[in-house]
Amino acid sequence: MANYDEVYSKVCEMLCDAKDLEQEDLTPDMPLYQLKLDSLDYVELMVLAKKEFGVTIEADLFVDNVNITVRELCQYLSEKATKP
Repeated sequence: MANYDEVYSKVCEMLCDAKDLEQEDLTPDMPLYQLKLDSLDYVELMVLAKKEFGVTIEADLFVDNVNITVRELCQYLSEKATKP
């Protein structure tokens, strides 16, 4: 299990880089769809999850949960993480 704050920080950093945002532009309860992520952004999230936390995210997570928030994604990653 990874520290939620660490997961949140890395996910926000990736999202800010991908969408040219400032950290202050993101809130934990912001749905990912509001960020207008494209398919490459979602792939980058999946690669980040695997590389940083040892978590494989299937595309179905995003397809089945179109309203998933930044917080929910980070909680999911934190709970599933295999890397300390």
